[in-house]
Amino acid sequence: MSCRFSGLWPAMVTPMDSKGKPCVQVLEQLVELFVEQNLDGLYLLGSTGQGPLLSIEERCLVAQRVVEFAAGRIPIMVHVGSITTEDSVALAKHAETIGADAVSSVAPYYYGHTDVAVFEHYRLIGEATRLPMFVYHLASINRLHLSAKDYVARLMELPHVRGMKFTDHNLYQLGLLNHHAGGKLQIFSGADELLCQAVLSGAVGAIGTFYNLFGPCCRDARESVLQGNIQNAQLFMMQFQSVIEQVLTRGDVWGFLRRAMYLRYEIDIGMPRAPLGVSQNEWKDQEIHVLIDRVFDVIATD
Repeated sequence: MSCRFSGLWPAMVTPMDSKGKPCVQVLEQLVELFVEQNLDGLYLLGSTGQGPLLSIEERCLVAQRVVEFAAGRIPIMVHVGSITTEDSVALAKHAETIGADAVSSVAPYYYGHTDVAVFEHYRLIGEATRLPMFVYHLASINRLHLSAKDYVARLMELPHVRGMKFTDHNLYQLGLLNHHAGGKLQIFSGADELLCQAVLSGAVGAIGTFYNLFGPCCRDARESVLQGNIQNAQLFMMQFQSVIEQVLTRGDVWGFLRRAMYLRYEIDIGMPRAPLGVSQNEWKDQEIHVLIDRVFDVIATD
């Protein structure tokens, strides 16, 4: 299994212009930032990337332009999950055509689905291309009632499956999935607040929202665990979790990210489509500076 699919990956935001359309110019700025920071890959058009809120045409545009801007300098995984299998298959085929490195898909949402329907959805996406396939296990919509052993067995039957993005607080389940996979699946942690803890459960990497802003120091914190510097990682996680808690409690993640990305990198990602980003809370620049500094000051970054 290639280590190309490992390490620290931002679940990349999809920047919006003043008319609520994907902003190509800012997409390029973000790609250049993440390449310059030596991050390990980009995960496009998932929850943070507003994939479910965009049209098929918009999703194709974002994926194509990011792949073009990256020009092979950083791996690209495109989330193709949709409410219909037909759209997901079309998006997967498009990802292969433009030169993406992998595809990923959440379980079909809105309607309740049987295990058979969910894995058939995955199967059809997997066989639609030759790209590596990463199942996106999103706890808030995944309703599969399977043991870890059975879950892995079903995953291993899927065409071109290579791993999973596991967005769940249940690290016991993550550890069991890794145990039963026996090294045959590459599983990314999708919960930012468990970045370092997930390493001990076998996660090969991490994909998350806050890595858009804190990518370099999160990468270094994760590396601290791998190198056995648990104290350093623990100090970082205590601050990182506290900052995440404050942002989530405030109820305005999108407003925070927009202003923070501008203050830190002078990149305006705009606001997402409603109802995302609709909030009565306004962040003051000084508040954001304090939170940014608390995270970046724990581990010196290059």
